[in-house]
Amino acid sequence: MRLYFLVLIVSLAGLSACNSDNVSDIPVTVEIDRFEQKLMAVKDKEELTKLLKENEVYVKSLYRAFPEDTAFVSHIYGLVKHPETRKLYEQGQQVFGDLSELKAQFGTAFKHIKHYYPEFKEPRIMTTFTGLENDMFVSDTLIIVALEAFIGPKALYRPDQPDYILRRYSPEYLVPTIIRFLSNSYNKVSTSDQSFMADMIFFGKSLEFTKTMMPDTPDSLIVGYPEKVLQDTWNAQDLIWAHLVEKNLLYTENVGVKEKYFGERPAVVEIGPECPGRVGQWLGWRIVKKYRTENTNATFQELMANENALQIFNESKYRGQLED
Repeated sequence: MRLYFLVLIVSLAGLSACNSDNVSDIPVTVEIDRFEQKLMAVKDKEELTKLLKENEVYVKSLYRAFPEDTAFVSHIYGLVKHPETRKLYEQGQQVFGDLSELKAQFGTAFKHIKHYYPEFKEPRIMTTFTGLENDMFVSDTLIIVALEAFIGPKALYRPDQPDYILRRYSPEYLVPTIIRFLSNSYNKVSTSDQSFMADMIFFGKSLEFTKTMMPDTPDSLIVGYPEKVLQDTWNAQDLIWAHLVEKNLLYTENVGVKEKYFGERPAVVEIGPECPGRVGQWLGWRIVKKYRTENTNATFQELMANENALQIFNESKYRGQLED
């Protein structure tokens, strides 16, 4: 089973070429439903129940619950009325303001997606408040974001995550994370290939998709590595590659082994104490970028539709070299 580690959230490096796509004339609609404001304004449980019933898709998508569930309604009502959660809500409103920055980022990304995939339909976007019980939900048709989860390091309360994950719960990571989730609809894979190599290429394509749709976004935000870690990983890629080859990992299908290199960890200690977690994802992006350099006649859409991970690897000619 392929390891789809898009838990909030994500990884990679490589120096990206400029994207010169002209998307300014592509029409897109970015409307954000400020559901959190409606939620936090309810006066009683009856009003809350009515609001939840009117937004049943929200309840079922984010909570896997039903608006008729009285225990669920009581839980949400207690959250809405608790004085400490209301302080966190107000802080989120101050940090994100009128959401103009989020709208602009979504607009740019959606224009690029529609440039490559004209059939793309902009999903509905809702912002909400969950008291840190959830962070986001993403599908082709619906995006839900709990703003309080992404306030950043100055938040009154923060998600219960270790520091190496927590740093990505900040406003600047929000849209890149969502666009990477959306890449799943275009990132074709072979279900019969469960190898380490296939996982690398899958993650590499998802990161390349995100960078292509958000070309002006720093690689560090797409990858989820601090800039220095990103550069250090780039400089050490020959050593990382040598480790994978020496340990015969490229074609293993062992799920436990793969998780060590693709999953959320503070470090991949098997390579070294300074090697960042998810380094297999980063290396996959490196391979995919090298493939595009070596195969300029292959379109971006052809890359995303290519299920043959071994072909992409072989034609990338990547073997741990540092040159871009």
